Amino acid sequence: MINRWFTTIELPITLEQLRTLPRNAAYKYEYIGGKAYLSPRPKQYHGMLELRPGDETVRSDVADGPIRIRRLTEQDWEKLPESFAAAFARVQPFASLTKEDGLKAAASCLRQTREGGDGPLIETACLVAQSDKRGDVVGAVLVTNMPDVDLTSFDDVRWPEGPPADWLENKLGRPHLTWIFVENWCAGHGIGTALLAAVSNALLAIGYEKLASTFLLGNESSMLWHWRNGFALLAYPASHRRMRELYSKRADEPA
Repeated sequence: MINRWFTTIELPITLEQLRTLPRNAAYKYEYIGGKAYLSPRPKQYHGMLELRPGDETVRSDVADGPIRIRRLTEQDWEKLPESFAAAFARVQPFASLTKEDGLKAAASCLRQTREGGDGPLIETACLVAQSDKRGDVVGAVLVTNMPDVDLTSFDDVRWPEGPPADWLENKLGRPHLTWIFVENWCAGHGIGTALLAAVSNALLAIGYEKLASTFLLGNESSMLWHWRNGFALLAYPASHRRMRELYSKRADEPA
């Protein structure tokens, strides 16, 4: 879903000016016919976290006053697009969108998750961070359930025909951290980490032991956050090393 919001950027600049542009790993930089073209090449990486009990309290001296974490409600969905857009306003692909299109993109991404396009929601692990001072939602985490597939392969990470009816009862599939975000002016105060701790506690309570996540190459703040919070980076399926392993395995299989 997020890939559809990447657009090609065309710049009427010189080749020397192109060489001085800051680079983003989600784009390919080319110079054709006297113009620079920044073409989307987003690459998604997966991480895995071994769940453990966590401290879900937020320090009381955060930028927006006391913050409490609670379960997501139906009424919250209407407020989430604005918080989502504010949180990702400086991150590609949202950084290249107008404010209006950014809100549309946020609403579209959240609608897909809400309607099961990313797998069924694990409702007890879908949470929001609310400012007691303003009464506003300043962050949220949405956890869905995906098939228990090999994330270092090209296996489809979506349920081909929908999840079994008893997926939650029998702890089938794998929890996936589909979205976690905190508005910019509240970021850096541990709210995201507290949300993750609350997710860990909720998932452990229903019997899951691992949490998968996905992030884009080029979103350094997300990668660092995952690293700091204990996620183990999984091998990229299309890396040269993985492709050699795949070809070698196929060559060894009987004809």
